[in-house]
Amino acid sequence: MPAVEDRPYQPIEAYALLSNCEGCALVARDGAIDWACLERFDADPSFSRLLDRQRGGHFTIRPEGRFETARQYLSRSNVLETTFTTETGFVTLHDFMVGAEGGADRPSLMRLVTGISGRVAMIATYRPLAGFAESFAPLKVDGGRVTAPDCPSLVTSVNLSLDGDRAVARFSVEALQEQSFALYLADSPDALPDTPPDARALMEETRLAWALWTQDAAYVGPLAGELMRSALVLKGLTYEPTGAIVAAATTSLPEEIGGIRNWDYRFCWIRDACLSFYVLKKFGMSREAEAFFGFVSALCEREEGQLKPLYSIAGEADLSERKIAHFEGWRGSAPVQHGNEAAEQHQADAYGQVLDLLYLYDRLGGTLSDDMRRHGARLADISAAHWHEPDAGLWEPRKPEERYLHAAIMNWVALDRAIRLFGERPDWCRERDRIVAFVNGEAVHRDGYYPQYLGTDAVDAALLIAPMVGFPVDEAVFAHTVDVVIERLGHGHLVYRYRNDDGLPGHEGTFLLCAFWLVDALLWLGREEDARTRFEALRAMRNDVGLYAEEAAEDGSFLGNFPQAFSHLGFIHSALMLDLYEHGGRAAVQGTYADRSLRETDDRRAPCIAGGAERPE
Repeated sequence: MPAVEDRPYQPIEAYALLSNCEGCALVARDGAIDWACLERFDADPSFSRLLDRQRGGHFTIRPEGRFETARQYLSRSNVLETTFTTETGFVTLHDFMVGAEGGADRPSLMRLVTGISGRVAMIATYRPLAGFAESFAPLKVDGGRVTAPDCPSLVTSVNLSLDGDRAVARFSVEALQEQSFALYLADSPDALPDTPPDARALMEETRLAWALWTQDAAYVGPLAGELMRSALVLKGLTYEPTGAIVAAATTSLPEEIGGIRNWDYRFCWIRDACLSFYVLKKFGMSREAEAFFGFVSALCEREEGQLKPLYSIAGEADLSERKIAHFEGWRGSAPVQHGNEAAEQHQADAYGQVLDLLYLYDRLGGTLSDDMRRHGARLADISAAHWHEPDAGLWEPRKPEERYLHAAIMNWVALDRAIRLFGERPDWCRERDRIVAFVNGEAVHRDGYYPQYLGTDAVDAALLIAPMVGFPVDEAVFAHTVDVVIERLGHGHLVYRYRNDDGLPGHEGTFLLCAFWLVDALLWLGREEDARTRFEALRAMRNDVGLYAEEAAEDGSFLGNFPQAFSHLGFIHSALMLDLYEHGGRAAVQGTYADRSLRETDDRRAPCIAGGAERPE
């Protein structure tokens, strides 16, 4: 085995997610925690070797000799089990984050090493870094305890020794022997216990908490286990104190190796969160509803309806970008970013996403507060007044604004759902009809497809969602649009978002959500065989523990931030679309998200909001 400091960058697909719904960590196949933001998702990291293999911190536990690994999550949980196979025996490593509800004296993250057979020599290397600091803080080692300023503290059942800027423990385990490692957010020795807590008991408590959450699942079909894994990812990316859902657990994993398309995704995009919330509801997970509605309601109240496309997970709007110049980035892909200035863009589709969510909430039996009804009507007023104006588009290009068709369609959604929720108002009805006339008339390309924006030849995979939101597309134009997407944006079962200039140098990988959108569009058109073939190919792309990144290279290797909420919600949605189609044909996949949510099959019951009654379709 190479020395730890000589270890090359690991593929993105080598990682597994740990979460306690406040912070997160990524664990590689070789037992290394190379990324962790323990206090909250968008905090400065404690381990960051993911983005610089020399300067970044890490916490590695692995056998000293040669080994092979196999991994899985414990059933219906985010507790990770890694099995190391060595020449001298077998050992397991269980990794999990601990919920904060028990108080500040609980560890944030636990690692449990268990001997299975034989005798295996192990090495643990602890090298934290305070955020993106330019040098490692001095470690203080006292037996099985390690502290450092502004870093998490380690308490373990083995003795450690100082080796330069790292603490190292060498130990062996035989069958049934265990050694545990606990990370605490406190960096003061006085606040730490002398020994780690009972790791087995904490692991069972954590496993049970995740398993109890999964009991509400509405789908029991053949893909139940795989869809539950994606639902657990979405839950794991949810910030429990506010209900906000982050787009991904990482920052700056590149869309092109060596390129500059590296963004910070540890924030809540209104669009992503609404779509994630929708698929969780369709899958039967309803307990996150009130917290997320409170989050959106507070934003609407504060912004007076002028929603930004993204916010921090606690609602802050200032996400100014700064570059971490001394970090080289994953596989040399600089810059490493902290913050995301896309928060300053105007993305008009957000109004439709929020009103569609309100409509779904209402249809599933939820009761909208007077404040939310007032906010919803205000959003519809904004759409009616401004839908025809240019905006930045949902893909956040760094170029002048255009009249994007996707934005027009989502403004139609805002007006349509407002009319259904709050009643007809002359300006809402008039502008809703004008949008349909625009999209199906003036905006149609001379060759008979829907272009990305008015006056361009470019095509955009975002338009694949038009019939999914119930927009009255011209079916012939939409069918041709699907064919043009496959021809110009497709690569086998993979799909690019777009291929035209977006104001940035270089290029990006294929976008997994768009590939799932193509599955949905093909089903809507009745092209079931093609849809199923593509879905099965996408299903096979998940890594060994069932996770997706944002993008994929044409060879299938992962690109972009990881794990990505968009990709997992796309997988769940397409699977449930296929289930609907199998039981009811093309008619079953028509209509709005709310319409489809209320259609039951042999494998899925219709969800309802807790405390509300289901409503007939």
